[in-house]
Amino acid sequence: MVKWLSRFFYYLDRYFIARRSLAPLSEVGMTCFRDLVYKELHSTAKDVVIELIHEEREGGQIDRALLKNVLDIYVETGTDQYKNDFETLMLKDSTVLLLSQGRKLDPRGLLP
Repeated sequence: MVKWLSRFFYYLDRYFIARRSLAPLSEVGMTCFRDLVYKELHSTAKDVVIELIHEEREGGQIDRALLKNVLDIYVETGTDQYKNDFETLMLKDSTVLLLSQGRKLDPRGLLP
């Protein structure tokens, strides 16, 4: 939506805003999205994404396009947002899952 609005207001952005030394519409749009939408929904979204990944790991079918689009939002809001809000949780969750699977394959703990 931010991209669409940026194109729609291209003239305004290029001439009026530039002459007044204001922030570009794309930057303002992303800031508004981050402050109004992302901060409100990211905790719920990351839980749903983790559940989708669990479902796929267990052999279930998921909507990969939806998963990609949600993760793209994390990346578009900034790599810090992705790392802090999603990647850290995903790595912890993956570690727990892989340790659990390892224990199932080697219940006596003979392998290093």
